[in-house]
Amino acid sequence: MRTRSLLTALLMMAIPAIAAAQNNTGGSGWTVNRNVNPGDFGSWTGDQAVQVPGSGHPGEWTTDGQAQWISAWDNFSGPGGVGDYNRLTDANHRYTYLFTYTFAAPLSGGSIAFEMGWDNILKSFAFDNSGALTPVSNYNISGAGQQDPVDQWFGFCRTGDAMYSSGNGTCTTSFVLPVTAGATSITFELWGDGQTDGMWLAWDQSSIPTETVPEPATMTLLATGLAGLAGSSIRRRQRRTES
Repeated sequence: MRTRSLLTALLMMAIPAIAAAQNNTGGSGWTVNRNVNPGDFGSWTGDQAVQVPGSGHPGEWTTDGQAQWISAWDNFSGPGGVGDYNRLTDANHRYTYLFTYTFAAPLSGGSIAFEMGWDNILKSFAFDNSGALTPVSNYNISGAGQQDPVDQWFGFCRTGDAMYSSGNGTCTTSFVLPVTAGATSITFELWGDGQTDGMWLAWDQSSIPTETVPEPATMTLLATGLAGLAGSSIRRRQRRTES
């Protein structure tokens, strides 16, 4: 009976630590890899820190007051950037950006929801443990007044070439992505012409599935307690055999 009581107590001590596992809400967590098409303006080697400007963003970058601005450039535009991207043919595609966010803990299976805007064209999503999710229109939750398909329009409010008309109340687009359990990061692939290239993102934090992992100290305590119980049981059997 005492053995059972001790085991129950150890398990109850482990439960609060499991519930308090780290949530995927924190930190900057962003890097960007910028590739430049042949004949254009130099390239980065490997991942770099993203720029998260706090003010003075381009007028098209309407965030609805919730999104985080994320750019490869501290002034929103790169060398040789010209606002001449052709959204239908991808002409003047000078830069490819891979914006990667690393979660605070691995994800469990399920789905993740967010709203975002982009400049110029959104090409794909990818978790680190699965293939590219493309076309992005497959994962779009259409909103009122939204153009379709989303992978052929600029991701902001501007009449004629963007996801929403100028003055629209909403200028971000909704997505829901399936998650493969164990994913530790997500990458957003954008193509741009070098002028005001970037993205703005608002997570639905309640939709981010986390994988709860017991704290190391709790697991050590649990293992020590179980080992002690096993030793106690063996000693009692030995005493009964000797007697």
